[in-house]
Amino acid sequence: MFIGIICIIVGFIFGYLWRDSRPENEKPKTQKTRNVYLSYNERQREKIRYYNDADRIRQLNLLSPNESKFMRLLQHQFEDQRLIVKDRRFYIADQDNYPIAIFEYRDGTKELKVKDVEDGIPVFLYKAIISSDAIAEDKQALKSNVA
Repeated sequence: MFIGIICIIVGFIFGYLWRDSRPENEKPKTQKTRNVYLSYNERQREKIRYYNDADRIRQLNLLSPNESKFMRLLQHQFEDQRLIVKDRRFYIADQDNYPIAIFEYRDGTKELKVKDVEDGIPVFLYKAIISSDAIAEDKQALKSNVA
């Protein structure tokens, strides 16, 4: 009995040492590559795409109270389009899920309203302004393609 236990222990020790002395098998690494050369339309759609519903809910939960109020004003102004929140930016998308405008709200003490263009899409930055009149002006500017 005692010799059997000794043999088992010695066997485990030799097996452990033999396993560590073997060269590791190199597994061929499969590289996951994605197409970095996206077309313009694919890049625009990728800006507003959610990977899953949890991602969409997480983006909504990150909004401050003032950003939530701003989002509700945008929803009322752009009823025919979709409002998508991603990275604290509000994307207005048409029925084909193509972004037509980007709205951004930042808290602050001094009011500021700036218009810009990013990748061919008009960007409207609001700082410390929560006004449906200002949003209505920008909506009219989008319709007349002045922005």
